Amino acid sequence: MSDPEIPTKHIAAVIDIGTIAIRMVIAEVGGKNEIRYLEQLQKPVRFGKDVFKTGRLSSIAMRQGINILRDFRSVIDAYGIKKIHAIATSAVREAQNRDNFIDQIYVRAGIEVEVLDGPEENRLQLVAVEHALEGRIDLEKKNCLIVEVGSGSTEMIVMDQGQVSVTRTLPIGSVRLPEQGAAARGDEDFIQRVLKKSIRDITKNAAREVPMERIDTFIALGGDMRFVSQQLLPDTADRFTILERKEFVGFVGRAGKMTPEEIATQYSLDYGHAESLYPALLFYLNFLNTTEAEEIIIPKLSIRDGLLLEMAQLVSGYKRTDVSRQVLNSAHHLGTKYMYDKGHAVCVASLALKLFDSLAKDHGMGPRERLLLEVSGILHDIGTYISSSGHHKHSFYLVDASEIFGLRQTDKNIIANVVRYHRRVPPRETHVPYMSLAKSDRAIVSKLASILRVADALDTAHQQKIRSFALERSEDAYALWVSKDSGDISLERESLRRKGDMFADVFGAPIDLKQGVPPAA
Repeated sequence: MSDPEIPTKHIAAVIDIGTIAIRMVIAEVGGKNEIRYLEQLQKPVRFGKDVFKTGRLSSIAMRQGINILRDFRSVIDAYGIKKIHAIATSAVREAQNRDNFIDQIYVRAGIEVEVLDGPEENRLQLVAVEHALEGRIDLEKKNCLIVEVGSGSTEMIVMDQGQVSVTRTLPIGSVRLPEQGAAARGDEDFIQRVLKKSIRDITKNAAREVPMERIDTFIALGGDMRFVSQQLLPDTADRFTILERKEFVGFVGRAGKMTPEEIATQYSLDYGHAESLYPALLFYLNFLNTTEAEEIIIPKLSIRDGLLLEMAQLVSGYKRTDVSRQVLNSAHHLGTKYMYDKGHAVCVASLALKLFDSLAKDHGMGPRERLLLEVSGILHDIGTYISSSGHHKHSFYLVDASEIFGLRQTDKNIIANVVRYHRRVPPRETHVPYMSLAKSDRAIVSKLASILRVADALDTAHQQKIRSFALERSEDAYALWVSKDSGDISLERESLRRKGDMFADVFGAPIDLKQGVPPAA
């Protein structure tokens, strides 16, 4: 009989459908985040050139991709693998006909594909980075800029003393250059000027939240930087390498004097990789130049390793990255950007969570919905940055247009609607954003918004008079009991009377605010 304390190991496959290649990693994952790599495959595709030019995947490119994935499926079946996680990133994500492609992959290759949003890519990248640096570099003592330049998009994470403060998914990459740069691809000076301007605009926007001159640690993810590291540094068993700034600048300078053909010949690269290498390195160089870092930390891990690490975490139960904490950090930074009333936001979020926990048997929701409620509480009033009139609608737009680390688009859609309904009218059939949600997500929005409305009413004066309560249930009503120390609560009681209608509809009974000691059960 096996020892129940020793986690079972599994062979898993991770597939990454990228802009210029489809890659697959097969590995054995087990306890303590152990990963033993068995096989790595890569096949080139032309998805990026199709999508970034026409907005669609061509039929030829889709057939090519499906054939590659059918071959990969044969390898998976030969290993007898049951755990498969396939993802698609920027090119497929932006293709107008992506749903047809994803469906055909499932029908013809038997592989379900998840299209990753930018924040989900950021989250998996951080999982990989923290694992690579664990025990060697303490990110909680650093101000970091983490960058991965892909073929079709660039992912950027700014960390302030271990806290994620800014994340961006930028629609530029080594294949998708800014329009003017693509038109003058052979002019090194022109491309440099265009890239510098693009990155300057990006970092200027990020600097509104985090001064870029404070960045002391530059972490570069991606195959291009791993390639540079292999050319300039001896191979080691470490999960990362450290490259001096001046060495990298010299390599970029030398690459800029070579044609793609010369790069392909000298470094034994396929032409597609050789053609995109120099633009990618220019992106990294220009990002590096916005910081004070004198070194580049290059993890030897990718987003595929992040997925494998998550599979290993499911086996071992050990998680290095506290995603919830980083999600909340990101939400607070967004609130700071829009000058939120932090005391009110924290109080409302805390009261909402207490009510959520007290109603656990009534709403049937779990940890995910609890986190979405907390983020909604933090951000519910950010629309006042635009105007106090109709600020719930402005809050919706700001949440919808912003990136929140670690949240998928479906999560953000729920949060945007919850903050939309924290005051005034409840959801209606004429409200398109609400009705466009899946039925199950509409139910979540209604329950979370009704709870948030109650919590917001308890701090309607933004004075944090009420910080706790006891919930009393009866057959036909709910009551929130607060202590006499809360003082005069007539304003809060009247606010709850006006805003409690949605709670009564959702939970089937009215809710009232009372003061004193609740009666014995």
